[in-house]
Amino acid sequence: MNLQQLPHRIVNLVTWNSQIVGLVLDAPGVLLISASPPGYYSKLIEEYDDIAIYKPKPCIPGTHQVSRSFGPCMMCPPGWKNDGSAGEMCVRCTTDDTSWCFGAAINETNVTNITSYDQANPYPESPITTEFGDILLQNIFKLSITKLHCLLISPIFWTYVAIGCGIIIFIIIKLLSCRLKSKKPQRYLEKILCHCDVIGQGKHWFGGLISLSLLVLITFAWKFSISFSYLYPIEETSSNERLSVSCDDSLFNAKLTSSLQLLSTLKHEDEKPIFDLLNKQKITMIVQFISTGYTCKDVSLQQIRDRGLNTPFTNFNCSETNKILTISKLLPQHVVTLQLTLNGPHFIGGLRLCFSAPSAINVTAHSKVQQIDTCKFFFTSNGTLTRNPTVNVKMTKLINQTAGLMIPNNTTYTGLWLPSFMVDTLTDELLFSLDAEYLRYVPDETILVVVITESEFYMKNTQEPIARHYEIVFNTILFASKTLVIMTRNKD
Repeated sequence: MNLQQLPHRIVNLVTWNSQIVGLVLDAPGVLLISASPPGYYSKLIEEYDDIAIYKPKPCIPGTHQVSRSFGPCMMCPPGWKNDGSAGEMCVRCTTDDTSWCFGAAINETNVTNITSYDQANPYPESPITTEFGDILLQNIFKLSITKLHCLLISPIFWTYVAIGCGIIIFIIIKLLSCRLKSKKPQRYLEKILCHCDVIGQGKHWFGGLISLSLLVLITFAWKFSISFSYLYPIEETSSNERLSVSCDDSLFNAKLTSSLQLLSTLKHEDEKPIFDLLNKQKITMIVQFISTGYTCKDVSLQQIRDRGLNTPFTNFNCSETNKILTISKLLPQHVVTLQLTLNGPHFIGGLRLCFSAPSAINVTAHSKVQQIDTCKFFFTSNGTLTRNPTVNVKMTKLINQTAGLMIPNNTTYTGLWLPSFMVDTLTDELLFSLDAEYLRYVPDETILVVVITESEFYMKNTQEPIARHYEIVFNTILFASKTLVIMTRNKD
C-alpha cells in the first residue's frame, strides 16, 4: 500500500456492480480501484499513462479487514495480534506479566528482556558528622535496644556487662564468706581488684572493678576505630560491612562532594588521562525495533553530515528474533547523527535504544573507564511508532576522584559516559488529525534519526577519607587517656 494524497477535487465517480470504483480526478488522472474481500486491501499494481489500477492484496501482518472494502486494512489494537495466518480477524493475545502485544502486533513480545535501565546511580551524601572524634564518641556511648545485633556491638553495653559481672561475683564471694565464717575469699578478691585499680593507684577494690570496666570500654573503642578506618572507599564497602561496625548502614569513612564543571576548563595533569580514556572509548549503538514485520533486508544505515553530505554504512550487524529487529553499529565518533531507514509497509510497536562499551584502564595513571551498559525503551500504550522518530542523545562525562587512604597512596580516577534520551514525538496522532481524510495509515518506510551530542558540562565526584590511620590512632589514644584522667580526678 502506498502513501497517495488525492487532489482536492474529484471530477467524476463511476461504480460497476459495487465491485469497482472509477475516479476521474482534476490532475488529470483516473483511478480504478476494485473492492477488496475481507482480509485484503487495494494496492496500486499498474500505471498506464494517467490510469492507475488497484487490485486486492492480503493485509500485512499486524492488520485486519473484516468486510469488503476499498480502503486500507486496519491495525490490530493493543492486546490483539495477527501474524498473517489468522485470516481477516485479529486474535486476542495470551498476555501476562512477562508478555504483551503492542499495537499492530504480529505475536506476543516478551517484555522482560526489553526494559529500560541505566547506570545513573545517585551519588551518596557525606555523613552528618565528618569529625572522627565526634563519630567515635557517638558510637561508643550509643546504646540501641531495638535490635540484638546493635546491642552486641555497642561498647557501652559491654562496659555495663563488665561492671555487672564484677558486682555479681563480689556479692557471691561476700555471701560465701559469711556462710563459711571466713573472709579469706573476700580479701583475696579485694586484693586482686586493688592490683587492677589504675584509677585509685591500688587503694580501693572498687577502683579495680571500674578500671576493668574501662579496659573493656577502651578495647571496644579500639575495635570500632580499626574497623571504621577500613570503611573506605564507599565502592568497596558493602552494607553488611557497615552494619558490622555500627548499627548504621550509612556510616562510612568518606567525605563526598559533587559538582558540575565546564568541559572547556583546563584540566590538571593527573586528570587528563581519564578524559583521554573516555574520549577514546569505543561505543556501540544498539537499536531494537519491537514487534515489527521489518527484516534485515529492509534496513539501510547512513551518517548525516553537514551540507547534505551523507555517508552510507554497510558494516553493521543485524538480526531478527521473535519479530524484534536488532541493529548494532560501532559509532565512528562520539558526536554523530545516524539515520536508519526501514523500507516497507510495516508497523513498529516500540523502539529500544542501547549503548554499550568495554572498560579501559591506564595503570600508570591510576585511571579506569567503566563499562557502558544502558538502554531506553520507547513506546505508546495505544498506538504504534511514528514513521519518522528522532531521538536526541546527550552524552555526559562522569568523573569520580578518590583520594588514597594514606597520604602516600595515589589518587585514583574512574570515568563513565551517562547518556540522556529525549524524543520529540512517538506517534502520528497530530498528522492524522490534520490529514486523516487523505493520508493512508500504512507508511512506505520508517526513518529513525539518532542525534548524539556531548554535554558542555561534566559531573565530578570527589571522595576523601574522614580520618586516615594516624588520625584515628591519635584520637583513640586521646579518648583512652582522657577517660582515665577524668575517672582519676573523680576518684580524688
